[in-house]
Amino acid sequence: MIARILLAFSLLTATVSVQAAWDIGAGLEDYRWVEYPEDFNGTPKETGLRTALFVNWSQESDRGLLFAWRAKLYSGTVNYDTFLISTGEPVSTQTDYSGAVSEAQIIFRNNPGDFKLDFIGGLGLDVWRRGIRNNGSKQIEDYSILFARAGLRLGKTRSEAGFHGELGIKYPISTAEDAHLDSMGYTSNPTLSPKGAVSGYAEFGYRINARFDVLGYYDSWRFRQSDRVTATTTTGTSYWIWQPKSNMDALGIKLHVSF
Repeated sequence: MIARILLAFSLLTATVSVQAAWDIGAGLEDYRWVEYPEDFNGTPKETGLRTALFVNWSQESDRGLLFAWRAKLYSGTVNYDTFLISTGEPVSTQTDYSGAVSEAQIIFRNNPGDFKLDFIGGLGLDVWRRGIRNNGSKQIEDYSILFARAGLRLGKTRSEAGFHGELGIKYPISTAEDAHLDSMGYTSNPTLSPKGAVSGYAEFGYRINARFDVLGYYDSWRFRQSDRVTATTTTGTSYWIWQPKSNMDALGIKLHVSF
């Protein structure tokens, strides 16, 4: 439902656009996911590189209210260093990622001089699949995060060369994690809901000319521990299941081509 709303928003803004522009880009990011499980001595972590594709659409004007849409596709295989809960023995494997972000934005632009100041508000959906390799099979986890964004951006027009930057905060409004417990020997599959926490993001770039833009960026998620749910195995034994406190950080570089 949320994905349909975001798609409808993007189509609506396209119909009311007077001047609009597209960006298509690709990048590489250094990814890090760290978990902080309670009552265990260890911090499971994933580290490695992921690739990303970007598509942006935005209205263009010197000032006033504007609309924009941002999308990102990402994937990659990263190293996962964790431990066995039963013994505490260290274990290393790999995790495969694939995901997509779609975000609708409302922008208020002020023109104080040579640089334009944008006040940004956004509503987006980030969905990804995390496949943890385990002896020839995969433990699958599907995440769906509805989030809000607030930020500031300073830069020149798209036709002018020069530096530009953006920074702000994100907050997960709604979170859902499908751990596919029913494929792991449990008779049920309750949804986990990691609790949201504020995280930051930033972007700094240099527009070479009206066509090419090089950018470095930082993105993050912060999740507090989810509530515990009960899952029962096929043998009748019940266990508490939860997603521990988790932090995600990604530092990347990308190239945009404008149309």
